[in-house]
Amino acid sequence: MCSYPAAMNRGWLNADAAKLKILVLATQKTPMAARISMALVDVGFSVAALTPHGHPVRRSRKIQDHFAYHTRPRLKSTLRAIDRWSPHLLVCADDLAVRELQTLHKRTVVSADKARRHISELIKLSLGPPTSFSAMRNKSDFLACVEIEGLRCPRTIVIPATLAFESVPAELTYPVVVKADQSQGGLCVRIANSDADVRAVVWELQTPSTWRGIYRRFFGAILRSKVLGSFNVPLCRTISLQQYIPGRPSNRAVVCWKGEVLAGISVEAVEVQHEYGPASVVRLINHSEMATIAEHMVKRLDLSGFVGFDFVLDSSNQAWIIEMNPRVTPICHFSLADGTNLAGSLYRQMTGLQPPPGIAPIKRGLIAMFPEGLLRSPSSEYHQPCQHDVPWNEPELVRGVLSKALRIGIHRRVRVLLERYLPMLLGALVRFGLADPRCDN
Repeated sequence: MCSYPAAMNRGWLNADAAKLKILVLATQKTPMAARISMALVDVGFSVAALTPHGHPVRRSRKIQDHFAYHTRPRLKSTLRAIDRWSPHLLVCADDLAVRELQTLHKRTVVSADKARRHISELIKLSLGPPTSFSAMRNKSDFLACVEIEGLRCPRTIVIPATLAFESVPAELTYPVVVKADQSQGGLCVRIANSDADVRAVVWELQTPSTWRGIYRRFFGAILRSKVLGSFNVPLCRTISLQQYIPGRPSNRAVVCWKGEVLAGISVEAVEVQHEYGPASVVRLINHSEMATIAEHMVKRLDLSGFVGFDFVLDSSNQAWIIEMNPRVTPICHFSLADGTNLAGSLYRQMTGLQPPPGIAPIKRGLIAMFPEGLLRSPSSEYHQPCQHDVPWNEPELVRGVLSKALRIGIHRRVRVLLERYLPMLLGALVRFGLADPRCDN
């Protein structure tokens, strides 16, 4: 029988502080799960990780236990890890992990097994109530909630997955940002400058989120061609058309508890890994409007755990909220010189105790993210003034992450070459009458 229900009922008395256990869940092999796991251990939690084989977190010496995540069947892996580790809280490192916990909640909340119903309560405690699951899951639902709350956000038009795209509504002017629900990392975000661009991007993003970008673009082009244009092709995902707001991409990461923000960190992106993607260099900022909006939405959705909010700061330094990530984001593990530490604030909330002193805090305003900061060109103007956020106390982790990043860099260069020649292939299709250059299907 799991031990976490009893701990929940006791309210985590101080005597139980050393026994508080967290399970970190990750379905993707990014360093994010390793960084937050180490941060949680540093402040006093016992941490286990549910990850695929070969995940970077398995190289860390601080993690107490590891569980194997299998894609088939996914939910059995999560159930097995929860049963064996008996965690007091669950922490998700990517969006798919969040969606799987939501699915698991739906199944366990109606179970006749008391232990399984306790798991549904654990998920609710870790994420928030099921009434907020749709806003966590879908960008379009979250922005609809933001608009209802009267907060500053771009004008957004939603194209449900059940409806075919016809044209850009008159209330939007170009450029337009096109986004797909159930995506992350900026991989399904495009900017369109014409009707033809929007039509092509919508078809591209309607393809399954698990497909690689090169295949999505090619299949999207085929779907809108004369070959398949006369067929009623079912759409796969909801698409949002959003008014483009020029400005500086920024992020507010918070840790929250039952609708209350415990602590937060705000940064502005200085360099990004790819267009609309995660930042490789960030600058610490204090922006009261970002903090206020984040607190408002956390309270409105009654959220718990680690959450990230994406903003654009316009030329007047006004904050426009554009997205929410109901999971750990790349800055959640930061420990700042002013004492801000999200993991430490969570420990204080759950135990009533001060967390132990952490590792050397971040003292500079400019921070180079790991591993991208180490892989940037030495000639970069940000190479010297940055504080590099590298976990040097975990050499095996650093070595493994850098090795993988270098391999991915080679693959990325090959993919760029393929994408460069894709227009030539589509041009050949046009010449043979298989694709319509007017995109008027």
